[in-house]
Amino acid sequence: MTPGSLTIALDDRATTISIVAGGEWTLPVGPASLVERELEGADRPAPEQLTNALGIVADHLDDVIRESDMVLVAPTVVFTGRHAVSFGCVELGVDTLPAGYTVSRPDADDVFRTLVAEPIAERLHNPGLEPADVETVIGTCCVVLAVMRRLERSEVMIVDAVGAA
Repeated sequence: MTPGSLTIALDDRATTISIVAGGEWTLPVGPASLVERELEGADRPAPEQLTNALGIVADHLDDVIRESDMVLVAPTVVFTGRHAVSFGCVELGVDTLPAGYTVSRPDADDVFRTLVAEPIAERLHNPGLEPADVETVIGTCCVVLAVMRRLERSEVMIVDAVGAA
């Protein structure tokens, strides 16, 4: 990857942001912890729950930006990890993400709006969504969208492994 590019690895309880040749930060929030903290028990999360979840990610990202404004000018933003790949598969409605997949912000917003409007029982029927991710996918949407919005990105890549970017 190009120096200055961002890799954002999503784990259940943490989001790790790495700048190629520039530093690394771990946000103490991931898709599962967002669901536990803000969205747990919500078959369909309320707007204020979603706003809070997006805000938590944005607040932690602001801390990273204060330490390194390189985050704002990264030539490429790449999401990795099981949760990111699951998000991409749902957006495309496929079981396997193609190499070099890029999601636009309007498409990411559309996935978010669709999934949060569905109760869990309906969400299970989305092509590409694994049953294990039916609840955490909302947390994943919040992380991806908060990053895209805060960094003013019109698109991001999602890859299975960093080397595939």
